[in-house]
Amino acid sequence: MQATHDLTQVNTDLTVEVAERVGLESELADTKADLAGMTVDLATARDDLSESRASEDDARQRALHDPLTSLPNRALFDQGLEHGLIQARRHGWGLAVLFIDVDDFKSINDSYGHHVGNEVLLMIADRLQSFVRAEDMVSRWGGDEYVCLLLEVGEHEEVTRLARSMIDRIAEEFESGGATLSVGCSIGIAMYPGNGDSADALLKSADEAMYRAKRTSEKVALSGSEPEAE
Repeated sequence: MQATHDLTQVNTDLTVEVAERVGLESELADTKADLAGMTVDLATARDDLSESRASEDDARQRALHDPLTSLPNRALFDQGLEHGLIQARRHGWGLAVLFIDVDDFKSINDSYGHHVGNEVLLMIADRLQSFVRAEDMVSRWGGDEYVCLLLEVGEHEEVTRLARSMIDRIAEEFESGGATLSVGCSIGIAMYPGNGDSADALLKSADEAMYRAKRTSEKVALSGSEPEAE
């Protein structure tokens, strides 16, 4: 009788142990499923966050850059010029703004079509960028106009020489749509602090100098100077 009782107790204990183990395994399986779900949710959240950041970066790119050339647009150039002026005042640096306009650009569009015109604008953007340092900025101002910000510059003769080199480089032959073109441009220069101490004053001075440059043989004019007419 005692042996039977002991066997019964063993079976009972074993049944309880098996039931507990089944319960633990069930809980463990549920926990693993929850963790797996959390992993999926975290991965999804990371993907969503990455997509959100990519969309934000793309929106910022579109808001601050020219859609054709990918150069900084007016808004970003204005920010760069304001920041440059702050640094120039703080450190006593020189600063130059170049206003660049393509000569007779309308005739290029009329003669060869807007596709060639766009390729000319891209060519000019690329050639202008080849002259500036990482801290400088070239911006497409709109249409066939560009502006260039040069930081920590020296005397105006140095900037004038650079502008002439830009004109020569842009004028080098360029092939597009089966046509070989030589593109001219005019550049007006304004320098801080001599030609203005604010962004608006410098841009206005550079713009006025550019229109004077169009009437000269060199196609370059410094604000405040009176170059000889052609």
